[in-house]
Amino acid sequence: MEKERISPSQLFALMVLFATGTSLLYPIGISGIRSVWLSILISLFGAVVLYQVIVYFHCKYPGMTLSGYSRKILGKYIGWTLSLLYIPYFIHTAARNLRDGSDLLVTALYDQTPLFFISVLMMIAVVYVLYKGIEVFARMAEIYLLILIGLGVIGNLLVLFSGIIDIKNLFPIVDKGWGPILKSAYPNIFIFPFAEMFICFTTILPHLNKTNLGKRTGVMAIMFSGLVLTFTHAVEISVLGSNMYKRATFPLLDTISQVSIADFLQRVDAIVILTLIIGVFFKIAIFCYAAIIVSADLFKIPNQEKLVLPIGIVVFYISMIVSNSRTEQVEQGKFLITFVYPLFCVVIPVLLFVVDLIRKRFGPKPVNIDTDEKSK
Repeated sequence: MEKERISPSQLFALMVLFATGTSLLYPIGISGIRSVWLSILISLFGAVVLYQVIVYFHCKYPGMTLSGYSRKILGKYIGWTLSLLYIPYFIHTAARNLRDGSDLLVTALYDQTPLFFISVLMMIAVVYVLYKGIEVFARMAEIYLLILIGLGVIGNLLVLFSGIIDIKNLFPIVDKGWGPILKSAYPNIFIFPFAEMFICFTTILPHLNKTNLGKRTGVMAIMFSGLVLTFTHAVEISVLGSNMYKRATFPLLDTISQVSIADFLQRVDAIVILTLIIGVFFKIAIFCYAAIIVSADLFKIPNQEKLVLPIGIVVFYISMIVSNSRTEQVEQGKFLITFVYPLFCVVIPVLLFVVDLIRKRFGPKPVNIDTDEKSK
């Protein structure tokens, strides 16, 4: 069976949808508060640097995923064990995203609908698309990226014409010094959403039909996503003010709910709801896909479709028990971003990179067969 392939434009769409997915909806980089938009711009430098590490593996070990080159670099047993740890990481993070998305839908729109029912419907859609394969999923991403851009343009125009933007809410930019701004960028925004995106895409990059364009496409996606997030959160703060932005559970929803043009055009919350559904869907699907690929590789399962439903069921179950309230969910997220996610998204990839460089520098040199035979 021929390996599925995706184009650079499809890779771009997948990366942008992942990076902006839930990052548009929630307050990020709480430490920076008013200057969170500046923290996003600062975090882009680290994001681009880390992506070079991922591209290095993609170019040196073409066709291999994270679990493949981990065993190549660290050895069969250590590499296999280390890769195994990523399966619960991917599944748990997918479950958290499913719970976040379901919570918002219940809070904003379906307050009489059980959380269980909304989560089931979302997971059915994810399982169905993943069962169709990465090519179908990637083509779908191109379409939905255009829809998301259209929703963003419409939403921002409505906010602008409603006259609720107050630029004064963005100043002073560095009112508490650079410490909180940098703390907001690293590790908060650097990890969520950028570093977590790269580790997932170690399972998608091998499908790129033009390997040489992986680096440029990824950097473009990072910069585009960063600018979108910067602009969106700056608008949210300018409308809500830093205090309300900090307290808001879903600042984008609060921002768009204030739109009122001539007392006629109101209640355009549907724009945020559609943005949520698209973004959360793609984040859940990509995390699930990463778990499927790593599991299939480690346990030698040739038919990856067999894992789609079991992993989907596990993700759904964990999402139901991952937390008892939104407050608990937020506190868990802060702990994970500070202590757990950096290990999986930054420390391990950089460790693999360093070990691979050391092996390349001090390991045995390859023998030139032709020269060796001539000397005999």
